[in-house]
Amino acid sequence: MEEKKEFWNLLTDLVVIGMLLAGFVICVDPFYQYHKVWFGLPVILENAVYQTPGAARNLSYDSVIIGTSMTENFHASWFDELGWNTVKLSYSGARTNDLQAILTQVFSREEAPAHVLMDINHYQLTVPAQTAYVKRPDNLYDTCVLNDVSYLYNHDSLRMSIQRIVDKLQGRESNLDTAYTWEDSSLFGAQIARNAAWNDRKLALESAGQTVDLKELLRCCDENLDQLTPFIEAHPETEFYIFYPPYSMLYWEQRKYDGTLDEILMVYQHSMERFLSYENVQVYDFQTETNIISNLDNYRDAAHHKPEWNYYIFECIRDEKNRVTKENLSTYIGAMYKYANEFDYDALWEDDSPL
Repeated sequence: MEEKKEFWNLLTDLVVIGMLLAGFVICVDPFYQYHKVWFGLPVILENAVYQTPGAARNLSYDSVIIGTSMTENFHASWFDELGWNTVKLSYSGARTNDLQAILTQVFSREEAPAHVLMDINHYQLTVPAQTAYVKRPDNLYDTCVLNDVSYLYNHDSLRMSIQRIVDKLQGRESNLDTAYTWEDSSLFGAQIARNAAWNDRKLALESAGQTVDLKELLRCCDENLDQLTPFIEAHPETEFYIFYPPYSMLYWEQRKYDGTLDEILMVYQHSMERFLSYENVQVYDFQTETNIISNLDNYRDAAHHKPEWNYYIFECIRDEKNRVTKENLSTYIGAMYKYANEFDYDALWEDDSPL
């Protein structure tokens, strides 16, 4: 009898401890799953895969930056200068299905955002929409409370909850403005970019002469766009700003060598045409910024450029420069086609050889 009583006492203690732990995580809510920040704790965005869905639902904003690593070096405060109240929900390596999942959270709110800024990259248009770069924790993206156990009773959730308390005690401020940025100048340089692109260049040379099915690429492009366009159609009150980042000439060298240059540009054109069919979409193209893309000191690899060019992209969107319209679309695509075909790619490798 005494043993049975001890068992129930132990069980009761475990239940109480479990409830206290869950209550602590719910109150601090480091992934912002349930509510806005309480107790004046700082808002720290540092784990996009786990924090993005909750942040999209529960943080205060009327405008949002969504996209890949190409958006990580934007500062929310730049756009706030335009009268926006911006939150950055960057998600490195995001495929269109990831963007669709994030947009679902954003538009689940009572009021739709006034502005959505989003980047579009070649891989998001030419690989299946469901291809996962980083597997999403689906339980954080749904509304079913039954599967929240893995959030409430999770080592990382508890650790981050404690860390937020420590952050508050140490006077750490919210990082909403600079969340996810990587602005260290030592990350960039011509030799760094060449080293990072060397293997892809070799693969491109080995793939020379491959046959590319343009029809299949365009079908894949449409499949990806179909992940995004329903939000544009359903929310004419939201202005969408879609931009195509300035990839370096190392990237276009690879497309030239593997024989997909023409097809990739056709995919770009096709996607822009679809976006431009909506009145609430503005499209911006930075791929023809030859002073950026031909200078490898601007890059850390074939695609990722210095943060200063993020500010330039912001300025162009602010001033409606580099804006693509139905009337000038063919001019943008034609200019990139000519530049990429006539560029002296050997000059990219004259200074040094890859390490």
